[in-house]
Amino acid sequence: MIKMNLGAFYCAVKEGDRMKRIISVLLTVCVLAGALAGCGASSKGLSVSGQTESAVPDETESTLPVETEPPVVAYDPETQTLTMQWTTEYAGITIPEEAAKTRVLEVYDSDFTLSVYLPALREKGLDEQTELPAIIDRTAQSLRFLRQYLRENAGAAYPSYLAELPVDIRIDRNAFSYQINEDQIALQYLDAGTHREFLYLLALMNSDAVGWEQIGYAWYVGTCIDPYSEATNLWPIVPELPYYPQCIAAGVDPENMTGADFRTVYDACARVCFIKGLTHWGSYCESSPVTAESVFTRKADQQPGDTLLTAFTAASFLAWLDEAHGFEQLSLFCFGQKSFEDAFGMDFQSAFDAWREWIERIYPAE
Repeated sequence: MIKMNLGAFYCAVKEGDRMKRIISVLLTVCVLAGALAGCGASSKGLSVSGQTESAVPDETESTLPVETEPPVVAYDPETQTLTMQWTTEYAGITIPEEAAKTRVLEVYDSDFTLSVYLPALREKGLDEQTELPAIIDRTAQSLRFLRQYLRENAGAAYPSYLAELPVDIRIDRNAFSYQINEDQIALQYLDAGTHREFLYLLALMNSDAVGWEQIGYAWYVGTCIDPYSEATNLWPIVPELPYYPQCIAAGVDPENMTGADFRTVYDACARVCFIKGLTHWGSYCESSPVTAESVFTRKADQQPGDTLLTAFTAASFLAWLDEAHGFEQLSLFCFGQKSFEDAFGMDFQSAFDAWREWIERIYPAE
């Protein structure tokens, strides 16, 4: 930029023709400067929401995010199907008014496909205009986050082949399962997505026999680490729960659950289990051994922990092991690539006893 001291300039010039000539030159310079500034502006583009962005200089153009068109949304009245094509951002999409008549939502993304039987969600009070975009966006963000987190932190346990497969997700009230073939990972569950992360992580571990470590890992990573977990939209902490006082004393906000809050829930639940035992005082996840879980498949040669841990307490135990030994060692064990002793340098019972002592110290009984 050229700076001019106009006061000094006017003191140096003479009146008359000389002044006119100089003013004429100045006007010419200003016009040229304006033209050059116009040439330096970048072209405008459409954001995901369809709004235009302001012009920016060429030197910053390379730092701009890649722009995407809004998703293609279409409604077929004959089949009552709402389809949506790929975009990088779903949270701001506009759902057409016809969605109120839709029976099936189909989303086609480069990373996943999502099929939702909407009457099942409407039974739970679904608001299509506000909640559908959020469900789709969390699905996309969660899958991307989990892949990236495992890639960066699981080390040799990272299942690169499986993590690169596209994911087919169905919510239809009819099944709770995951399947793997050479083309995709298929997830199927019953409601608005509360077990998407859980099933996806079980599929990535691809264990021949699912035990307490796989179940605990799926709960821990899927709710305590994944910030896009569907579970964060639930309020699982109510005064009727026996571990409610410990959670509130630890600072849990039941109406704004974070990953750290879920970790506290699992720790506090473990404290109650140590007091009451696994006597079915709550749900399967809270108070029954993981052997009662439908996804538990380890039949012969049960490992230590299968009958000592619930799904929630297994998540607490693995979180404690993660803090003590690191996420890579935790993943190597849960993905079946290392034994417990090789991963953590101690036998299961010694670690279990140390974790229990920590739980009882941090969460004293009332």
